Amino acid sequence: MPRRRAIEVSSDEEPSQSQPASQLSQTQGSSEISSENMRILASNVCNYLLVSDCKKIPAKRADIVKSVLKEHSRHFKEVMAEANQILERVYGYKVVELEKKNHFIMINTLITNNSDEDDLLLASTTSSEAANLGLVTAILAGIFMSGEVMQEGPMREYLKKLGVDIDSREDHPTFGNVTKYIHQDLVRQQYLQITLNKDVEPPSNEYRWGERAHKELSKRDILELVCKVYGNQTRPEDWVAQWKIVKREDEES
Repeated sequence: MPRRRAIEVSSDEEPSQSQPASQLSQTQGSSEISSENMRILASNVCNYLLVSDCKKIPAKRADIVKSVLKEHSRHFKEVMAEANQILERVYGYKVVELEKKNHFIMINTLITNNSDEDDLLLASTTSSEAANLGLVTAILAGIFMSGEVMQEGPMREYLKKLGVDIDSREDHPTFGNVTKYIHQDLVRQQYLQITLNKDVEPPSNEYRWGERAHKELSKRDILELVCKVYGNQTRPEDWVAQWKIVKREDEES
């Protein structure tokens, strides 16, 4: 989901530009790593992860080793732990490993129920990013309120109510090729999981939350957002089925 940095940092805290391997000290043996080398490697990994996050593409361990760590690959866990501390302290991001092992994404730890922080996050996005954020959130909310899975027909009608027609041959003025954006980009970014149900005639798609959505969002926040949309003092508890899912998620976390 489009996100911008929501905090300001001093120049001595922020990860510097990637530094060449030639700047790494050669005084340490291959089984050891100096604190200075650790700082340089962690800084370079931070930059690599930030670029990957802008593209919303999971970073692979093999690519991090090849592009950044090189001969220091045996220190992967140590460097990643250091990079994670920097990203969380400076940017409010946390590095998490996906179920597909050795694939990593960053999630925003600053997204909370605090309205001031929400305003700060929205203020730091462009109008295009805000629109994308709104569409993704609306799609995920629709899926959750449909019982955690939404069929293709209802999804098509739901999107039309939002002013988005996935059947249109013309590009949307904001989202461009909507079919590609939803069925390719959001799937690649792991906000959506789309599977083809062959047990119905004709076969149709089913839409579920992707792994990034599960890690970045809580169903409680989504349900509370839905209540705000409905107004009239609607409470999360009024949605019995969804509230049970929220309570189960709270217990598991």
